[in-house]
Amino acid sequence: MMVILLVIALTLYLAGAFYSIYTFATKSKRPDRDLKLIIGLGFAAHTAAIVAAWRESGHFPVISPKEVSSFIGWAIAGYYLAVSRRYNTRALPAFLLPLVYLFMFVSLVLPARAEAVPRMLESAISASPLTQIIFPVHVTLVIASYAAFAVTFVCGVMYLIQERELKAKRFGANSERLPALNTCDEIGYRSVTIGFVLLTLGVATGIFWNNQRDGRYWHNDPKEVMALITWIVYLFPIHYRVTAGWRGRRAAWMSIAGFAVVILTWLGARALGGYHVFG
Repeated sequence: MMVILLVIALTLYLAGAFYSIYTFATKSKRPDRDLKLIIGLGFAAHTAAIVAAWRESGHFPVISPKEVSSFIGWAIAGYYLAVSRRYNTRALPAFLLPLVYLFMFVSLVLPARAEAVPRMLESAISASPLTQIIFPVHVTLVIASYAAFAVTFVCGVMYLIQERELKAKRFGANSERLPALNTCDEIGYRSVTIGFVLLTLGVATGIFWNNQRDGRYWHNDPKEVMALITWIVYLFPIHYRVTAGWRGRRAAWMSIAGFAVVILTWLGARALGGYHVFG
């Protein structure tokens, strides 16, 4: 049942990605509600699949790379649905939804080998009802922050493309399809702020979870260290936005660099090993 739900979600995400790219490329006036319905149905099927996987495995399904990749795709889709309620830009889903499909596709093609729950996680998950709640909350907050940072990254890319078009005085198709510079900057700043708050809460709940597990707040685990580095990297654009008025081009480049750190954190931490799950 879980696999069927994931395939349904993947199919709907793919349909949404093609739909958004088509409407962006052709400047079609098709209503946005059609796209939101497609992605909403995909998100619902994906949510049901995650719940089914949780029930089948007995642990929150973020242990293996396969599970984490699926969860990241789910978080980005959910964040897009939230953003689309306020901003109806057609360019955003055309850039963002292929990322959702990519993470879902990677999740489905990765081998479905049974991976043992690390003993440290196993003892923590079974320790107390509080710990059982804190662990899913911690992971969801961190991965949700990554989804917000993905939107910030996309807005940064759109900003730089639009700025280049305007500076070159090429008022063609791209400049008409892409959001105004102020819109890109606004969505990007809101998303980086939301992502930073979520990541802060995620790191805080992770530290609390550490203490509940074995009485230690910090273990120098690679994922702990890299999550802290990510937090520091995103502190800079927020700090300089408030104190020095950084926005526009500088903010766009910072958002792209920050998301590169997120990807390196995810891949690098897994390569270095460690048991703590910071996404």
